[in-house]
Amino acid sequence: MKKTILLFSLLLIGCKSLKNTENKPDFKKISTKSLLSQVINKKPEFDFIQIRSQATILNNNSKNQFNLGIKIKKDDKILIEGSVLIPLFKAFFTKNSLDFYEKISKTYYKGDYKYLSSFLNNDITFNSFQNIFLGQPITDLESNKWKQSKLDSFYGLEAQINNQTTTIRYVFNPQNFSLNTQSIASKDSSLKIAYDGYYLIGQSFFPGKIKITSINKNQKLEISLRLRLVNTKQLDNFFFKIPKGYKEIKL
Repeated sequence: MKKTILLFSLLLIGCKSLKNTENKPDFKKISTKSLLSQVINKKPEFDFIQIRSQATILNNNSKNQFNLGIKIKKDDKILIEGSVLIPLFKAFFTKNSLDFYEKISKTYYKGDYKYLSSFLNNDITFNSFQNIFLGQPITDLESNKWKQSKLDSFYGLEAQINNQTTTIRYVFNPQNFSLNTQSIASKDSSLKIAYDGYYLIGQSFFPGKIKITSINKNQKLEISLRLRLVNTKQLDNFFFKIPKGYKEIKL
């Protein structure tokens, strides 16, 4: 359970205005420049969101399920709390740090994003984690050279980076330019994130379901999230403190 929670923490989110949106065929060819512009302009507008989620994790032959509470202050910090009747772990993300502790084993981790960046052979930042929960590209669209993929009914973008050793792919819904899948793949590892059940709040789309699949050599991890946005009013309760007596772990 400890390893599963650690992997999850490192790879990470019913109001009246919430409406489910359906994907309907509405496909026409557009230029890559126009596609990029449409996607960039579709970034969700918010200052704060609070999300409840059910998480199912498959890690090789083991399966774990727990509840998540997620708070995001846009472009600033993320707090994630996991529980199954009792609190299990808490993770805290800022622009420069990634910290978490796990209550059962009484362990904690303090670090940054360098390990994940090396794991995926790509620059992983705070914004990468934030965008996973928002259904947004986890890499900067304006910093790479993109070409359109040949897809029958979706828009696709693809880029080769790191001397052609890493491939980044994005697939978008042609109706509203919401993200369908995104992936980063290199020789020994890959990360794929699939989205479904988007909700429209105001003029912004938020995903209702997220499936994360990570493969590192012979190790496979699958995370399925069912998300429900419960609050958009600013809350200042982002308290995070590692309890005394916990043992530090290294990656």
